[in-house]
Amino acid sequence: MIDLQLNYPILSGQQELFAGLLREAIAAEPRQALELPPYGGHDEHRRTAADWLSRDGHVVAKERVLLCMGGHHAVFVSLLALGLRGHGIAVDPLTYGNFKTQAASLGIELRPCAGDEQGMKPSALAHAVEAHGLKAVYLMPTVHNPMGTVMPETRRQEICEVARKHDLLILDDDAYGFLEANPPPSFAMLAPDRSFSVWSFTKPFAPAMKLAFLSFPEPYAEQLTTMIHITSSGAPAIFAEIATRLIRSGALTGLLAAKRDEAARTQKVARAILEGLHVQGHPTSYHLWIDLPENKPAKVVADQLKADGVLVSSSDVYRATASVKTNGLRIALGNVRQLSTLQEGLQRVRDRIQALAEAS
Repeated sequence: MIDLQLNYPILSGQQELFAGLLREAIAAEPRQALELPPYGGHDEHRRTAADWLSRDGHVVAKERVLLCMGGHHAVFVSLLALGLRGHGIAVDPLTYGNFKTQAASLGIELRPCAGDEQGMKPSALAHAVEAHGLKAVYLMPTVHNPMGTVMPETRRQEICEVARKHDLLILDDDAYGFLEANPPPSFAMLAPDRSFSVWSFTKPFAPAMKLAFLSFPEPYAEQLTTMIHITSSGAPAIFAEIATRLIRSGALTGLLAAKRDEAARTQKVARAILEGLHVQGHPTSYHLWIDLPENKPAKVVADQLKADGVLVSSSDVYRATASVKTNGLRIALGNVRQLSTLQEGLQRVRDRIQALAEAS
């Protein structure tokens, strides 16, 4: 089975890099490798995280950063701390499938807000807040999953204006932001009084690296620390130490640049094979989107491709509610290690969609 569904890019040499950092971290802090860290992380690790998240004159203070056990955990503890159980939250019409599951588990109703090529429309967000009394909005503004869009700073500022006017909290999931070389400022930079921003190591480094940096408004420090305590007892200090060494050595910066380069190459390969189909995606992203005709339900096409030996994600996974009518497939390019296998999988996708078109 060719997996074009999951997206965990790992480059050659990462195993050796990780092994070396692990040995260094254990040798430097042997007790820290086994002991329980403070909930939210050691100060030195939080300081490194804050430095990493700060840029272009926007400073994120150490006191506004906590360490979590991956991106999913950081998003979940944010939802818990925000007290959204039983409330609604604004989302893009197509939004991250695992966020949908987390929200459902807490009884949080998703309210899709229309968007365009720049992301969610501020007017749609304002209307949803006024109509439904929403308390928060969840966004993936930099290399959106699944559409690959990047919300420009002007649009982000407009979203912030709506949030301030309606006392709205912003949850910024930055899972794929590392794939944009010059991303706009995060919402945690633009509206630090009301924004939660999640930067995870799952995609930038590897899925086994259960660590994420969560920046947040200072008044929520106690609630977030409590939620980290009761849901995980805190991120392992050994991962935090490895992350600190990755960042301080410059190795992480180099690795992210290499991943962007590889993503650009795989996008070009994919676009060449899928030429003629309705495809969109960020040029340095590990995923792309294929629009399908309305009479070819994405779930059916995904099932047919599974029978062809290829796993893809249908729009059903991402539709915020049943009222969202978008019909398409997300194709992940970051989980297949061999280029020839990736090309074969993409060709099967093209052949299947082409056969459906010819049959109609």
